[in-house]
Amino acid sequence: MAATEPATPSPTAAPANSMENPARFGLMLALCAAFLFSTKPIIIKWLYELGMTALPLMWLRMMLAMPVYVVVGWLAWKRLPLKLTALQLLKAAGTGLLGYWLASYLDLRGLEYVSAQLERLMLYAYPTLVIILGALFFGQTFQRHHIVALILTYIGLILVYGQDLQFATDHIATTKGTLLILASALSFSLYILFSKNAIGNMGSLLFTSIAMGSAALATMLHYGISYGVSLPEMDSTRWLGTIVLAIFATVVPSFLVSEAIKRIGPAKTSVSGTIGPVATTLMAIVFLGEPFGWLTAAGMALVMLGVSRLQR
Repeated sequence: MAATEPATPSPTAAPANSMENPARFGLMLALCAAFLFSTKPIIIKWLYELGMTALPLMWLRMMLAMPVYVVVGWLAWKRLPLKLTALQLLKAAGTGLLGYWLASYLDLRGLEYVSAQLERLMLYAYPTLVIILGALFFGQTFQRHHIVALILTYIGLILVYGQDLQFATDHIATTKGTLLILASALSFSLYILFSKNAIGNMGSLLFTSIAMGSAALATMLHYGISYGVSLPEMDSTRWLGTIVLAIFATVVPSFLVSEAIKRIGPAKTSVSGTIGPVATTLMAIVFLGEPFGWLTAAGMALVMLGVSRLQR
C-alpha cells in the first residue's frame, strides 16, 4: 500500500485522518460501555435471586462507587483552566439526578417484574425517545424516515413484551415492570440530551463525577427515609456481586459513555449499543435460564433494525 500513496499528502488528508481516529476511539468507548452496561441486568437479577431488593442494592452500589467519583472529580476540578459557576454545577448535578438516580431506581424496580431481555431491549430503544424529545423540546430535526424506524422499534418491543406475558404468572406485575422500565428510558433520554452542553463546558470526567455524586447523595437520602441507617443483610456472595455491579457495570461504563458523548455526540453514542441486547440475551439464557422464543427473536431483530435506521 505504501507504493500507492502520494509522496506529498493532499491538504485535506491530514484533517480527515485527525478527525477519523478520535471518532473511531469514541465509538470504541461507546461499544465497551454498551457491553459493560449489558451485564447490569444479569447481575441485578442474580442478586434478586439471592434475596436483595431494589433500593438497598441501589444504595450499596452508589456508596461503593462514590469514592471513585470523588477522587476523579477532584483531580478533574484541579485541572480546569477556568472555574465553573454555581449554576453550571447545579445543572450538572440536576442532570445526574435524571440519569443516575431516577433512571436507575426506576430500572431496578422494573427488573423486579420483567426479564433481563425485555429490560435491556427497552433501554436500548431509548434513542427513539432521544429523537422524539429532541425534536419536541430541543430544536433537533425530525425527518419522515424516522417514522419507519420508530414503528419498527415499538412493534419489536411489543413482541418482546408479549413473550414476557406468555411466561408470566402475574400479567399486572409484568405490565407494571414494563412501564417502570419505559419511564427509566425516558429519564435517561433526558439525561443524554441535557448532558451534551455540560460535558462540553467541564469535560466528561468532571461532569460524570458531579452527576454520579449528586445521584449518590439522592440515593442516600432516599434509602435513609425508607430504611433508616441500618445496613441490609449481606453475605460474601452478595457483597461480591454488589462490588462487581458498582465498579464494572456502573463506574467504568459511566465514564466511557460521557467520554464517548464528548467525542462523537449523543446521537451516535446512543445508537452504538447494538451489542447490548444481544449480549444481555445470551447471558440471560445461559446464566439466568430465561426462556427465549420466536417473539423475543423477532422483537429483538425489529428493535435493532429500527435503532440502526435512526443512525443512518
